[in-house]
Amino acid sequence: MTNMHRDLPNLDDMLSPLLLIEEGEHEFTGANEISEIRQLFFPVTRTCIYLNHAANGPLPRPVVTTMHEYIENVSLYGGTQEERWREYEHGAHRRLATMLNARPDQIALTASTSDGLMLVAHGLSWQEGDEIICAEGEFPTNIYPWLNLQEHGVHVRMVSARNARISAEDVCASITGRTRLVSLSLVEFSTGFRNDIATIANYCHERGILCGIDAMQALGALDINVQQLGVDFLAAASHKWLLSPRTSGILYVADALLPQLHTPRRGWYSVETPFDFFNHQQPLKSGAARFEYCSSNLAAIVGLDAALGLFECIDGGMATVEERILGLTDYVIAGVERIGYPVVTPRGEGERSGIVCFNAHPERQDLTPQHIVDELAARAIFVAARGEVVRVSPHFYNTVEEVDTLLNVLDVLRQPNE
Repeated sequence: MTNMHRDLPNLDDMLSPLLLIEEGEHEFTGANEISEIRQLFFPVTRTCIYLNHAANGPLPRPVVTTMHEYIENVSLYGGTQEERWREYEHGAHRRLATMLNARPDQIALTASTSDGLMLVAHGLSWQEGDEIICAEGEFPTNIYPWLNLQEHGVHVRMVSARNARISAEDVCASITGRTRLVSLSLVEFSTGFRNDIATIANYCHERGILCGIDAMQALGALDINVQQLGVDFLAAASHKWLLSPRTSGILYVADALLPQLHTPRRGWYSVETPFDFFNHQQPLKSGAARFEYCSSNLAAIVGLDAALGLFECIDGGMATVEERILGLTDYVIAGVERIGYPVVTPRGEGERSGIVCFNAHPERQDLTPQHIVDELAARAIFVAARGEVVRVSPHFYNTVEEVDTLLNVLDVLRQPNE
């Protein structure tokens, strides 16, 4: 497969600042230093070509090192040094807030994406006949929290997809006088389509309607600014594009939404002074911290903070991460199309993400998406099958050469059986 030139942000420039994390601890030969740095910080590159970040993110070296330190420390000292590790929890709030252009007090670390959405769903007051707008093809995480409200007489309406797109116009047209809330994925998991959330949120707010997002397939891959998007809430989790351990959920709550939410799961850690154990009448914590209702999954949060520290070190920040990922997915799309696989992922202005989906080759209909995924896995190339598509999801540390290897195998697989 002949390389096609793409103007990607230089990986060497992006990775070099990471050496400051472990300054002076490693020597490199200089012959292929960028490859050595990549293999040091992203060990998965030593064993395979990993293009499946939309499913699970492999843990970078700094994350593994920090988690090992935490586990060893608890093994040696029990909980006597917990305050040291609580600083990582504060760090995760701060770094997530910076990544999202929010404040730390607007961020809650929850159990999962589902947990965050259910906190919103059950925190609002509903009336029979209220409507919620979702979309066809959403991951179930962003469906069940709203379907659970049907027992209260709430109706969930699904906007149909057209040409693998959820049209902002269709979403807005589906809104009625009974609509209370719109909840969509920022990036759709089975197509890679990026919804025009800013337009939809603005339309909603002009009518007093809440708008929020499941950002699971965007956070860590795209440069997200909750102020520019105008969303009332954002839910995600740590274990995909953020390259963090399973699982810490992430919930952003806008200032205007917070007073509308009661706390359906008020727990011992929701209150202002948790260690005042017998004062059950005390007020809730201010901000989104009230939704952190129990002891946290500290091991996962320690790993999350370490991963966020890695993103924070990258030259150019999330804007450069997004630019490189979009460049790689552009390269995937061009290559897959050139060898005749039908691309499902929309490619219009502002529609792209870190996900590329395509169908089986017309000349090899005997090969299902899962067959293709299995054939690639046998060659240590990892992607995913989702329904009728093969899904490829590279991260910024992947290379054009890795994509070429993928394309070479796909080119072989498309050949008709003799």
